Amino acid sequence: MAPQYSQQRKLEPSVGDSLNISDEFLPDLSSAPMFLGVVLICELLAICLCLAAYGLEHLGWQQLGMVSMAIQWIALASLLILASLRPWLKRQSAAVAGVSCFIVVQLVTLSFGAVLLSFYGEILGLKLWNLAEQMTISMIFSGIGLRFMYLQQQFRNQQQAQLNAQLQALQSRIQPHFLFNCMNSIACLIEIDPAKAETAVEDLSELFRASLAEPGLVPIRDELSLCERYLAMEKLRMGERLQLQWDIDESVKHQLIPSLTLQPLLENAIKHGIHPLFEGGIIRVAVLKRNDRLYLEVSNPVAPGPKVAGNQVALNNVLARLQAHFGDSVRWDINEQDSQYEIKIQYGLKNLATTADN
Repeated sequence: MAPQYSQQRKLEPSVGDSLNISDEFLPDLSSAPMFLGVVLICELLAICLCLAAYGLEHLGWQQLGMVSMAIQWIALASLLILASLRPWLKRQSAAVAGVSCFIVVQLVTLSFGAVLLSFYGEILGLKLWNLAEQMTISMIFSGIGLRFMYLQQQFRNQQQAQLNAQLQALQSRIQPHFLFNCMNSIACLIEIDPAKAETAVEDLSELFRASLAEPGLVPIRDELSLCERYLAMEKLRMGERLQLQWDIDESVKHQLIPSLTLQPLLENAIKHGIHPLFEGGIIRVAVLKRNDRLYLEVSNPVAPGPKVAGNQVALNNVLARLQAHFGDSVRWDINEQDSQYEIKIQYGLKNLATTADN
């Protein structure tokens, strides 16, 4: 059964849900939100142009339909062409990409206007100056639209770059503090138990390889394996003082989680919970799934007496990386009662980032 929270806390919305730095000139023009947004803006533009040309009193559905059809065809054709040119635009400078996009829209407008003038000019009463008007309107509004999309994408690029830099800084701070203790333990084991010393060196190597790796998502089973290596190293110096209790839902082991999510929490539990107690204690770890949400829980005993206030760097790092991937669905709660300290974290599982190859 998933843990019940006495209190819910919500982080501020994250600046992005992607770690990949993009240098795109324009947003993804093939996405459904972009498509619907362009259609809506073009329809509003058609209404404004008809009101300006005919006035509300003389505006009819026929005039609105014709103007709307012309604008929508030009906009959607331009959108399709620019979306197909996106890989090429990405390799160009901002100036070249901007001019190219502007020229594409004008060529589409000119082609559409020329077809209307050639085949339907007499029927619709179109003249050459009507085509010039159409081109002028297209230049003005396409310039404004392209500029807006460019600024929107550059703002997103900047957000992603800042997020990536922040996560790199956070990742670099997640370094095990027990290196020297581990090295001393390994040095003692070399003579009395070489095989155990070799295993300890391998565990230590895996821990530092994970802490120095690029931030990313890993299967929960890999994160749990890393935690087991870390706890094995701690047991070398703490012995039976350190006891573990696991509650792992087997169905979640293929789910993805930011690397080094549980290990820093376990490190804090040992440092602030087990280490100060002469008799040691039990650390309880739960990883559960309920209603498409993942629940992480770490609890440890606390020593009686005055509490030493911590700066919660490890917890903040963990929450920042979770939020970068899972956004504002992240909730967290800290409880301390009956000489037990408990951290509970939950977040929604996204369809694009919930499974890994088994």
